[in-house]
Amino acid sequence: MLPLLTVQFTPTCKAHPPVLQKRLGLDAIASVSATIVTPQRLYTDGSVQADGTAGCAVFSPDLVPPAEGWVWRRLPAQSSSTFCELHGVLDVVRLLCERCLNGVVICDSQAALHALSSPNPVSCHLVNKILSGLAMSHDRSLAITFLWIPSHVSLSYSDTMDRLAKAACGLPACDVGPAPSLRCLRTRIRTASLLSTADRTTTQRAASVTIQHYDAFRHHRFKYRRRGLWVRKHNVVSARLRLGYRPLWQVAGLRDEPQYTSCPLCHSPNSNYLRHYCLECPAVRDLLPR
Repeated sequence: MLPLLTVQFTPTCKAHPPVLQKRLGLDAIASVSATIVTPQRLYTDGSVQADGTAGCAVFSPDLVPPAEGWVWRRLPAQSSSTFCELHGVLDVVRLLCERCLNGVVICDSQAALHALSSPNPVSCHLVNKILSGLAMSHDRSLAITFLWIPSHVSLSYSDTMDRLAKAACGLPACDVGPAPSLRCLRTRIRTASLLSTADRTTTQRAASVTIQHYDAFRHHRFKYRRRGLWVRKHNVVSARLRLGYRPLWQVAGLRDEPQYTSCPLCHSPNSNYLRHYCLECPAVRDLLPR
């Protein structure tokens, strides 16, 4: 039988003044703590740096830290932020079970908390370990409540958690660590295959109007209808092809990969590749958005 999850969400948004945001966060902590006997506050956070290093950390102002210091760990490079947050939640649950304590777990990731009750969660193996820990805590009559407070709410220990999570990314890489998720592995492959193109784009960005234009519409989230969404997707693919990006199967270096064949639409020789279909094929040129 799955353990009963207790998750609370702080009713705040970025439009509220900072003072009101902080007050709502503190009121949420006080309200949840009032429903638990001798609760311990535990903060958890995950971090992914620009260079791909990742880590997570746990901190509590109410508990004596372990002999080796607060729980923090280096995670596989290119991990997703949700993967890191879930590892932090797992460390918190294990700590509370080991010490037989009730606790309020404060987390700033809605995705991680929603994954705990999702029928098809990301990082399923992590979620299963967390649920197993919650089942153990239920058997020991422990109360563990999760509370979401967004990261933009500046609580007293927000800076401490952010510093610990970032410091965890700089720890030595551990040979024996958590298995990366499928999404993490796909991100590693994509990053490695496009590294040379990304480096060349970075060096040419300051003097290239094309690259600057590509950055502008790639980072802007347009509120399109369905047809407009496909127009934007086509624009992104077209710009990437013009900048030299290639599909993974073209840069994987597979010896058994067949050479380009003729296009099945216009029968052009050696034209069975992505750039031809998106930019050059006369059979679909009139169908593509402008």
